[in-house]
Amino acid sequence: MKTIHQRLVLLICLTTITKLCLAQVPDTVLLNGKILTVDTQFSIAEALAIKGDRILAVGNSSEIAALAGDRTREINLQGATVIPGLIDNHFHFLRAVQRWHRQPRLDGVNSRVQALTILADKAAEFPAGEWLLTQGGWYPEQFADSPGGFTLEELDLVSPENPLFLQERYNLVYANTLALEAIGLDPADGALHPAQGLATFQPPYGSLVQQIAPTSAEQLEKNLTDFMLTLNSSGLTALYSLGRGPEGEDSVLENRAAAGPLPLRIWNTLAYEANDSSSADAAAQLITSNTPNTFDGDNGTFGLGEHIYLPFFDFPSQNGPWPADVMDGLMKIASAAAQGGWHIHEHTMSNWSIQDLLGRFERMNEAIPMNHLRWTLAHVYDITPDSIARAKNLGMTLAVHGVAMNGGVRIPFRDIAESEIIFGLGTDSTVVSHYQPFITLGWAVSGLDIAGNKALDQTLSREEALIAHTRNNAYMFFQEENLGTLEPGKYADLVVLDHDYMTIPAEEIFWIKPTMTMVGGRIVFEQE
Repeated sequence: MKTIHQRLVLLICLTTITKLCLAQVPDTVLLNGKILTVDTQFSIAEALAIKGDRILAVGNSSEIAALAGDRTREINLQGATVIPGLIDNHFHFLRAVQRWHRQPRLDGVNSRVQALTILADKAAEFPAGEWLLTQGGWYPEQFADSPGGFTLEELDLVSPENPLFLQERYNLVYANTLALEAIGLDPADGALHPAQGLATFQPPYGSLVQQIAPTSAEQLEKNLTDFMLTLNSSGLTALYSLGRGPEGEDSVLENRAAAGPLPLRIWNTLAYEANDSSSADAAAQLITSNTPNTFDGDNGTFGLGEHIYLPFFDFPSQNGPWPADVMDGLMKIASAAAQGGWHIHEHTMSNWSIQDLLGRFERMNEAIPMNHLRWTLAHVYDITPDSIARAKNLGMTLAVHGVAMNGGVRIPFRDIAESEIIFGLGTDSTVVSHYQPFITLGWAVSGLDIAGNKALDQTLSREEALIAHTRNNAYMFFQEENLGTLEPGKYADLVVLDHDYMTIPAEEIFWIKPTMTMVGGRIVFEQE
C-alpha cells in the first residue's frame, strides 16, 4: 500500500505528464499536401503541425493527424503544394506606403489591354480632380500584346477627370492632359517626359508629386495594412526595408509594430545620410552609438544600406576605379560597422565597384575580421567568378534582384550558384521593379521575362531558386534557426500554392498564386 507521500509524488508525476502531453497538442495541422520543406535535403512531406507560432512536427498525414486534439484546427490541403514563406532581401517598403491608395499598380501585368483596364478602374474609384499615380513597378516592354509606353490619348481615355501620371523607374514619366496642364506643360508635346524635376523618389519629389495632397495619418495606417496584405497575397512573409528617412515616414510602421504582431516580418536599416567626409564621420559616430540587429522576430533595425555612403552610388555604366576620396569616406563607415558588428548591404551594379569594395574589405579584414558579419553585395549585375570567389572568402553574401529582368541584364546565375557562395533573391521593389516573388522565381528558372522574351543566359534550377528566396535569405539576416525552411522548431511561416511549383512549366511559374499565407501560424491571407 502506497504511503501518502508516494501518492502525492505519483499525482504530481501524472499531472506533469498530462501537462507535457497537452503542451504537444497542435493548434493547427495541415494534412494531405505536398510540403517542400527546403531543408538541406530538400525533403518533401505530406503534413505538418503547428503549436503557437512554431512548427511542432513534419511528417506523413497519418502521423500528424494522430497528434491532433479536440480543439486542433485541421486544414485539408487536398494535394496542394506548400512552401516556406518567401523572403525579399531588398525592398523599398516605406516608399510605397505613402501613396499606396492612389496607385493603380501594373506590376506583373503582361497585357496592355489589362493595364489600361486597371488604370481606368482605379480612376473610376476616385472623385473628379483627385490625383492618381503609378510610382514605378512596370516597364514598357512587359506588354506582350503591344510593347511600349502610354500615349496621351490612352491616358486621357482611361482617366478623363483625374490627373494621372506613371513613373517609369527614375528616368521617365507619362502623364495625361490634366496632370500636364496642372504643372504648366503643353499636352501637345505628348505624354512622355524626363522624370527629372517632375517625379523623383525622394524630397523634393518633383512638381507632379507635389500636386498630390499629403496623406493623412489615418490613410497612412490603412495604406500600411493594405500594402502588407497585398504582399502577403503574393507569398511574402518577410522583407528587408531599405531607405528609411527620405523614402517616407517610418513612425507608422513603428506604431503598428508596437500594437501587436505584424503580418509581415520586417528588417529595417539604420536611418542616416552620409554625403561627404564630414557626414561620414557623423554616420560612423551614429553607428558606434547604436546597437546592431535589434530585430525581435517581428520588426527592428538590422543593418546598414543600401547606400552606406552616397558618393559611392554605383551604376552599370561604371567603367573604372572609384576616386580614392570616395572610397576613403565609405571605409570610415564600413570600419565603424565592422567594429560594431553591423551588417552592410551595399548597392553594387558593376564589377568595377565590386572589385574596389573587395580590395578595401580585404585590407580591412586583416585588422578587423569581417567573416562573421555576412555583408552583402546587392544587385551584382556583371560580377565575375574571381569577384565571387573573393567575396565568398570574406564570408560575404550576394543579393540578386528581379529588377535586372526589366533592364535586360544577364545575371550570371550559374557562376554564382556553382561557386557555392550564399546568395538570395529579391526584387528591389517598388519603383524600379515588381513586388511579386513568383515573377522573380519565374525569371530565374525560365530565363524569360513576363512578356516571354529571353532575359537570361544562365538560369537556376527550381530548387536553387526557391532556396535563394527562403533559406538563403534567412541566413543573410542571421535567422537560419527561425526562418527559411519548414522544420520543427521554426516559425510557421508558409505559403499554400494554387499550382505545384516543382512541376508547372517553367514559363508559368510567374503566374503561381498563393491561396493561403501564414506568418507565425496565423493566417494573414486566404483566397476568397
